[in-house]
Amino acid sequence: MLRSFERQASWKYLSGRNGGFLSLSALFSLAGIAIGVAALIVASAFLNGQRDALLDAIQGRSPHVTLTVVEPPPPSPVCTPETDALNIALGILETCIVPPSALKGFTAKDPLILALLDRAEVKAGYFEVAGQGMVVLPSSGAVSGTYIRGLSPEAIEQRLVGHPAAYALTGTMELARGEAALGYGVVASLNPDGKASLALLGHTLDLVSPDGAITVIGWTPRRRDVKVNIVFGGFAERNETYLPLDSAATFLGFEPGRFNNLQLFLHDADEAAAFARGLEAEWGEIATTERSFRSSTWEDRNQALVSTLGIQRVVLILVLALIVVVAAFNILASQVMLVREKRRGIALLRTLGVGQGSVARIFIGMGLFLALAGCGLGLCIGLSVVLNFDTIIGAFAGVPALAGAADFLGSVQVTLSPNDSLLAVGLALAITVLATLYPAWQAARTEPAEVLRYV
Repeated sequence: MLRSFERQASWKYLSGRNGGFLSLSALFSLAGIAIGVAALIVASAFLNGQRDALLDAIQGRSPHVTLTVVEPPPPSPVCTPETDALNIALGILETCIVPPSALKGFTAKDPLILALLDRAEVKAGYFEVAGQGMVVLPSSGAVSGTYIRGLSPEAIEQRLVGHPAAYALTGTMELARGEAALGYGVVASLNPDGKASLALLGHTLDLVSPDGAITVIGWTPRRRDVKVNIVFGGFAERNETYLPLDSAATFLGFEPGRFNNLQLFLHDADEAAAFARGLEAEWGEIATTERSFRSSTWEDRNQALVSTLGIQRVVLILVLALIVVVAAFNILASQVMLVREKRRGIALLRTLGVGQGSVARIFIGMGLFLALAGCGLGLCIGLSVVLNFDTIIGAFAGVPALAGAADFLGSVQVTLSPNDSLLAVGLALAITVLATLYPAWQAARTEPAEVLRYV
């Protein structure tokens, strides 16, 4: 804590030579801190708004948690020694029989699934069938790998209705039997120029599944003609192809009423990771001899985007913090000059019994005052801009030269974060106080005898 005379001395050194409110260098330092804090608050509000808009789009359409059944390995063939003399003569020494494989997927009446859907955290659940496949454009022979999802009408509506980057040939986000929805990544792979376009809407494509069948001519993959009715964008979904649930089940070799994926939407999407971890731990203790499940969350599927948003936020905060650092260098330089200018005054204080600690606190108090005043002013400016953003944009829209920029900024979402505001203030306070330590140490080392020797 600063003593009364220490506060008075700090204020005296901050004021101008003619007794003005603040010296010019102090005003510049205060303005630099205020601008830095305001810039940090406004920029973080813009970043948080864009992050919230992107995450709302992802969380609103992408399942929060997806459970995928882990299929057991195919049964090994059972071989017995051959006893037929003719077969032995032909070199056939044993007869092998492949036991029938277990049915793929799980049923909606599985007790584990029913109990899961009744949990309070689960808002909605959709069953799906999914598997790897290829899309072939017959006219050019272009091929694209894809992940095929068979979705119910409700799941398709959840994903595509209201999607800003989804376009349907029929105008409605519905898929009839024999129709498909292609992600932008699949469409781009089929185009010669490598760009996604709507030119494929209405075209008939070949859909190929690696789960084929053995015929008299050998193994042949499953193949089906599908008409492209929807083209949609997305992040993790850009390389996916959607089919109606029944069509996809038949195409991918699932028995009726069996599925291999369960899409879960939670009441709180931010709890998806904790929910998935708890579910894996809980189900890991249940003895299930037939099936096991693995889980993935919306964060797992969009990890690159989430990481990029986090890195972008940290980098921008560091860059804008340099504004405060520049102001702190101004404080450092001005206080170093002040210490040299006021050496006699400091020496007189020391002769009057003022200790080195008190002298240091006087200069630290100067920096603390500038930091508090600058942070308070910057906080007021930043909060005023963020809280009155729409009003400011409306004022810009009335100026013809700024109308275009106002239209663009009007579509930008801003979200005020109290934690980010406190972070901006804390950074400014810490940087400014640190900048005063060296001048304070230099002033405290002033020896009265050396200064006053020739006075």
